Amino acid sequence: MLSMCLKNYWVKTMRISDKDFIDAWKNCPSPSELAGILGMGERSVYKRRLAIEAKHKILLPAQGQNSKYTPEDVRVIMSKRKDVNRLEIQNGVILVGSDAHYSPGVIPIAHKAFCNVMAELGKEVRAVILNGDILDGGSISRHGRIRWKPAVTVKDELEAVQARLNDIEKLRPAGCQLLRTYGNHCARFETRLSGMVPQYEGIGGFTLKDHLPFWTDSERIDINEDTVVIHDWHSGVHSGWNDTLKGGCNVVTGHTHELSAKAHRGFKNTHYGIKTGMLADEDQDEFSYRQGKPGLNWQSGFAVLTWVDGMLLHPEFCAVRDNERAYFRGRLFAD
Repeated sequence: MLSMCLKNYWVKTMRISDKDFIDAWKNCPSPSELAGILGMGERSVYKRRLAIEAKHKILLPAQGQNSKYTPEDVRVIMSKRKDVNRLEIQNGVILVGSDAHYSPGVIPIAHKAFCNVMAELGKEVRAVILNGDILDGGSISRHGRIRWKPAVTVKDELEAVQARLNDIEKLRPAGCQLLRTYGNHCARFETRLSGMVPQYEGIGGFTLKDHLPFWTDSERIDINEDTVVIHDWHSGVHSGWNDTLKGGCNVVTGHTHELSAKAHRGFKNTHYGIKTGMLADEDQDEFSYRQGKPGLNWQSGFAVLTWVDGMLLHPEFCAVRDNERAYFRGRLFAD
């Protein structure tokens, strides 16, 4: 539910039906221009838009006049080895989420917010990176079953992954790159197959990437000359600090489910150890192995990284707070 302050717009805008507003927005997805056309204040347009999105479960992406995309702003350089791919960006935003552990019948709050922030930023988003563990693979892990916990089939889990990634695919603006890294849970998909039926190597469908054709996969993604995106490196509460200290660059990781950034500044440059939290909900069945214990600094959310003239600015985050609502830049994006 949206906060009550977003519902007071009805006093001024009841004369405009939801359908008329939606049709007008599609023809002119610029809040400032639409305000003039409808005779409303620009703030009222934003409030009406948020309320309609919540009521009708739709997204109304913005496309302001100043939102321009040029192909030169982002470029993916494919590595022959495929373990490391390189991305070059001068200006724009890259959304980085990790540890979704997508589950059948579950649409996590952070995932909803990820899609809504993507729609909100529109053409500013030059790339989307899912930094590992998009599926859980509990039924094909080396760990035994916990008591009589129901086992989720690989088929159902894979279909959930495809459905959620399709949410993102439908929203990406023209030219936006879709990339993902392999996490330890993603590796379960192929590790079990390669161990049990190695004779099927090279046959279509036996790798995770075969089922996600729109996503460029790799073990690591290097962005410009000073940023590395990889699922995991150091562990523990000081992992972000150790990542950037020992890496000597910006290091973006998931795995620990922690959402934070630690800055390290030496004699000259500032680098960040960025932890991208988890797109999963903390109470998903996949985490029942904790047996009632909390995750260590776990938080649902994701990173919003902005580059200006090739330089990474201070990291921003969309976080799911204790009230199970996701906020970004002071605004509610999912509940």
